[in-house]
Amino acid sequence: MTDARSLRDTDFTVWLAGLRSWAGKCIDGDSTWRQAASQGLLSLAAPESAGGTGAGYEAACLALEAFAEESGLSGMPFAMAAQMWACQEPLAEFSTPNQRERYLAPLLAGTAVGAFAATEYDSGSDLLSLRSRAARGLDGRWRLSGAKTFVTNGPVADIFLILARTTEGSALSGLTAFLVHRDAPGLHIGKEIDKAGLAGAHLGSLHLDDCVADDADVLGGPGGGFAVLMHAMRYERAFILAPALGLMSRALRRAVEHARARSQFGRPLSSYDTIRQRLVRMYLSLTSAREMLYATARKADGNTLDHGRSSLTKLHVSTEFNRFCQELPDVYGGYALLPETAAVALTADAVASRYYSGTSDMQMKIIAEGLGL
Repeated sequence: MTDARSLRDTDFTVWLAGLRSWAGKCIDGDSTWRQAASQGLLSLAAPESAGGTGAGYEAACLALEAFAEESGLSGMPFAMAAQMWACQEPLAEFSTPNQRERYLAPLLAGTAVGAFAATEYDSGSDLLSLRSRAARGLDGRWRLSGAKTFVTNGPVADIFLILARTTEGSALSGLTAFLVHRDAPGLHIGKEIDKAGLAGAHLGSLHLDDCVADDADVLGGPGGGFAVLMHAMRYERAFILAPALGLMSRALRRAVEHARARSQFGRPLSSYDTIRQRLVRMYLSLTSAREMLYATARKADGNTLDHGRSSLTKLHVSTEFNRFCQELPDVYGGYALLPETAAVALTADAVASRYYSGTSDMQMKIIAEGLGL
């Protein structure tokens, strides 16, 4: 596979073929994350001015889809996407040169893992009601207090992008984004949260007990947290489900193979209209989701992506993912319960897709407001 240093000078199609070949042999683990990063996957969407390869959003989504499809991994591509859109993207947009060197460069290179910490126990989709606070101490340094939960990559992250309230009143000016290293005084990382889906993605909680940060660690300036949040959500909602397309494609291919190979009553399953119709509906869901996501990626590459379109993409792809998984188990019948079919695991991933980066109901609200409702 092509090294990240020469990716700018390599035909992307050739690079993507190399990624597929490599991903088909990889296994879940820290070394796979580092290898994928060293070969350019994490840096695709980041502009060259920020240390990335500048290939764009469509290229990054194609790579995430291919990685998930060929590897069959669910959690790792999701975790990579979470870092790319909620950590790297706002860093590329708002960071100072020093912050790019200290925080963004190691994320792009895969020598550090990033986590975006916004969600709290009493403020799931309502991120503007955050209770975490940050105030200056007598020494002029910031002290963060509060707790965060459902932090993707939290248990293993080296760099945290944490939102905290620094003034009361309007959310537009009351939030600040802080860049915090894992070993920062006052940062306590909780136990990993068990979950039914997204195997391999690490989810956890944070406790902030006068966690120390300096002005040099503020992303976007004091009071700029809302802008950082909105920028992160615009890209995360649009593209967090790119790996799901790869998982759906893999599952469809294997389901078709199963339908052709298995016989009932002396006939292959693929000859029965009920099975054929299920597979066609699965193909329709995959095609529809893929068309929506890549049209959105092209909007992002053209700098015309807005929040309504991001929410529409997240809602549509997650809806089609769930429709796909409603059909999948019945292609296998009782065999769907066997781990090798991945039908149950994929269904859990589909259910989860309705809730992270804002629930489906929250996406509906944003879309409705865009329609003037």
